[in-house]
Amino acid sequence: MPELQLLRADHAGPLLAFETDNRAFFARTVEDRGDDYFTTFPDHHQGVLDDQEKGVLRFHVLVADDGEILGRFNLYDLDGGTAEVGFRLAEKMTGRGVATQAVRDLCDLAKGYGLNSLRAGADVGNRGSRGVLRRAGFVQTGETSFWRDLHDEFLIGGELRVRRLGFGAMHLSPGDGEVARRAVDLGVTLIDTAYLYGWGANEELLARTLWPYRREVLVTTKVGVARPGRLDGRPEVLRAQVDAALERLRMDRLDLLQLHRVDPEVPLADQVGALRDLRDQGKIGHIGLSEVTVDQLAEARGIVEVASVQNRYNLLDREHEPVLEACEAAGIAFLPWRPVLPGVADPAVAEIAAETGATPAQTSLAWLLARSPVILPIPGTSTIAHLEENVAAGAVRLARSQRDRLG
Repeated sequence: MPELQLLRADHAGPLLAFETDNRAFFARTVEDRGDDYFTTFPDHHQGVLDDQEKGVLRFHVLVADDGEILGRFNLYDLDGGTAEVGFRLAEKMTGRGVATQAVRDLCDLAKGYGLNSLRAGADVGNRGSRGVLRRAGFVQTGETSFWRDLHDEFLIGGELRVRRLGFGAMHLSPGDGEVARRAVDLGVTLIDTAYLYGWGANEELLARTLWPYRREVLVTTKVGVARPGRLDGRPEVLRAQVDAALERLRMDRLDLLQLHRVDPEVPLADQVGALRDLRDQGKIGHIGLSEVTVDQLAEARGIVEVASVQNRYNLLDREHEPVLEACEAAGIAFLPWRPVLPGVADPAVAEIAAETGATPAQTSLAWLLARSPVILPIPGTSTIAHLEENVAAGAVRLARSQRDRLG
């Protein structure tokens, strides 16, 4: 067995790289850690080195400030772009966010190695480890098995990292906070709401349930509709609605704010210009639009950068296909609302769902995820069971022939 050789030791950075038998190992450390841990690594972790016989290619260890090992993650069996994660984590660290970030780091490393997906397992009794995997974007595929598509994320506006399968909060009533909390626990990082949903009550529910927000969670809201349900895109109204949304959501800045509808009575330049001014004031990070045409999107992009578009789109309703194509060409996030409902009763969907072992709703969502890399579905529900079904759609993979039949 070759000796473990130190290739780089830069304590100013988060990662140290090692190589043994031409295989790279990675370790997470702290600045004041001595190199003695690594020089004696083979003596204390012979089992890890022996695992090379199984095809171990990467090694990642999480350590505390005092040098205690809190967890280790090994990548096995690189075949067909998929690796298996050997997951060992100290139970006491699973609820602090540090372990979740370590697993996310590992996923980024694996993607950098050219992998497409990871498999993982967690003991049935280790609820903390299972929670860490979910929050790191893994979808549960069995009692102890998890799976993660390493390409299931999107950078909205080039900087807001979210998982592509989000959650629409529209259907939540004031007593449905547990559904939103469960969504975040399952690793959902994009949550969509609006002033229209209960005239601010939906925003208040999310704040009561999720504040303080986890740093990976993006809650986006919409303005531009006023009581009793009429469009109102006057700049003064948009400014007042943004200020009220900030207060209800307990935020200093709305990282993504979308114009709910274009008011035909107000020039689009005035509506988008007001949002641009709010962005320049620091109240908005990125601007999105909803229910727009290709021409309206082009006009708005001539005034301000557009990070997202939220139009109605699903397997059986593709009226806005040209808008999707425009978003894809520009790298703009496309958030289809009502992504599931019309497709669940279609015979072709039911047939392919039976072939894959998925539900019709999951099949519809899987088709959307495969349709374009800029599509970020935001299915909504008021029940935890339906939520879990939707999130599990992230692990459904449709064959090209199945996608062609649906197409």
